[in-house]
Amino acid sequence: MIRFRNLSATVVAMVALLVGALSTTGAPTYDTARVVFQPVATHGGVFIAEKEGYFEAQRIKITWVPLNSQDQAVPGLALGQISVGYGPTPAFFSAVSRGEWLRIVADKGHVAGRGNLASLLVRKDLAGTIKSVADLKGRRIGAPGAVGGTGHFLVARTLASAGLTLNQVEGVFLPPATVLAALAGGAVDAALLVNPLDTQALERGIGVKLVDIGDIAPGEPISFLIYGRHLLVENRALGVRFMVAYLQGVQRYIQGPTPRNVAVIAEYTKTDPEIIRKGGWVPIYADGFVDVNRARRYQDWLYEIELIGVRNPISTVIDSSFAEQARSILGIASR
Repeated sequence: MIRFRNLSATVVAMVALLVGALSTTGAPTYDTARVVFQPVATHGGVFIAEKEGYFEAQRIKITWVPLNSQDQAVPGLALGQISVGYGPTPAFFSAVSRGEWLRIVADKGHVAGRGNLASLLVRKDLAGTIKSVADLKGRRIGAPGAVGGTGHFLVARTLASAGLTLNQVEGVFLPPATVLAALAGGAVDAALLVNPLDTQALERGIGVKLVDIGDIAPGEPISFLIYGRHLLVENRALGVRFMVAYLQGVQRYIQGPTPRNVAVIAEYTKTDPEIIRKGGWVPIYADGFVDVNRARRYQDWLYEIELIGVRNPISTVIDSSFAEQARSILGIASR
């Protein structure tokens, strides 16, 4: 019995050592982040973070969730079924006012100079008739995204520059990837086309540029990274790791249209690399900075046009803690 006990103790010790060795030398465990996918260049920071292995280095596996509009992501974000979305949208602000766990956590693109973000183009066969924004009165204008999205907002700002209101045109809201086809097919008279679709329209002779958004709304945010319940409540540590990888992707992205960056974005958007290279480069703040005042103004606009019924305290809309922690880990200075 004594020998049996000694043998058992030896076996137990060996098993323990074996398990310990496996736990230290075996494959690392990965957390899954379900991320909204749309084939647009403004997602460049996220695309690069995945392609260059930054998410993998943080032990994160990305599962893409294709959606036509950001509003469609809000229920999944609120329930924890989607980890990361983009925005903002009326549904986002309304969900926040109901106490749902959704927050803006980082910049994902803003308006800078001419040629960087988007243009309002008129159909080429109408270029002789529609020569200015004022001539759009009574016309059909295509806008990317849903009612109340940033495409809608930028169209409103553009019309206001010529003394027009949204009530004086017919807005047609479409998935971003289909706006170019709508302009080419005559479904709309003019359209707001984001990079690189505006360049494609010009290259293919589909439209003529009426105005560059860089002249209308300099500095205006057009997209934010949004976390839902999964990263805000259920696994905040994963939220920090995701942000670390994202900001690493942004660091690479802001190097501009290098051959590697162009190739990555062209692959994800299924666009000719030459179009990506020539189409401008949407700026993203390297530190994830979110312009609080502009985010508040956007919410005010939604309230004024009665798409939301509550003005949320901005502290319930934005959570900058993830970007702050990621900056500290990466040694990135804040603005």
